[in-house]
Amino acid sequence: MRPLQALVPLTAALLMTSFVLVAQARPAAAQQAVPSDVEIQQAATAIEQAEGYAGVLAATQKYAAVISSPRVVELVDAALQNAALNDAQRGVLLLERQLSIDCRALGAAAAARLLAVRVIAGSAIQADTPQQFAAVLEKFSPLASAMTVDLVRQALNTPGNTWPKPLLPLMEQLARDWPTLGALGAATKMAAAANASPNPEPGPNPPPNGPPTLVGHWRSTTISFGSPRDEHFVMIADGTAETWIVTASGRTPVTRGRWSTKGTNLSVAWEDGRQWGQPFTFYEGQLVFPNVPNQRQFWEAMR
Repeated sequence: MRPLQALVPLTAALLMTSFVLVAQARPAAAQQAVPSDVEIQQAATAIEQAEGYAGVLAATQKYAAVISSPRVVELVDAALQNAALNDAQRGVLLLERQLSIDCRALGAAAAARLLAVRVIAGSAIQADTPQQFAAVLEKFSPLASAMTVDLVRQALNTPGNTWPKPLLPLMEQLARDWPTLGALGAATKMAAAANASPNPEPGPNPPPNGPPTLVGHWRSTTISFGSPRDEHFVMIADGTAETWIVTASGRTPVTRGRWSTKGTNLSVAWEDGRQWGQPFTFYEGQLVFPNVPNQRQFWEAMR
């Protein structure tokens, strides 16, 4: 688990940003359409001020007519075309888009439950300690008795939201443990399971097609507020390296550098001044770099 960066108030604030971006994206000819800019901003304020599950549920129910409008999805889609959006803004827009769809199809209460599960999942990914994650769970404690394995699957198996594969079984286990173990007990058990698998050690058996090699094109996919972020890392046999990042909004320029190894340590000196230097290993055909407890990053071979 990683340092906690997205507690409930911050998530709500980002959702408000998304509503404002939606309002700004509206063409002039549609200003009189329902919902109006004022209604959208009122809904944004309510979500910004929401505290925990009770607040999210109340805001969703109060502004269900605004949130469930098909116009919200249209405006979110327009806002997503803005190349200036960062990953956090884009991810929150996708959350708001799904909230609108859920509210229209399932009703406000069900939509609020699904949004709450997604907020919890995002916090689980970014939490550094069980205590930090438990603090988030406490804010959503009314959901504990209603959170089921089926609800988790419904929340995370949505189009456009590619959550890390190991997260789903961890969240399913959380749904089983939370009502009986409480917030801290469930968070502690989830952290132990996350740290236990996978736990690669240096020197695994080579894959059937030959010994692993660093030379090649590697890709690491992470999720930021439900939006995929692909980091590419190319190591060439002559010692040169390249890296770039691809998101839904576009691709960054290629940065070049030089790579070298010493034992199980991989070092890269990038032309922009960044320095990478951490242990590495291979695990089931994937590059693990850095290979440091609680910081492991997995790269799949693209060659």
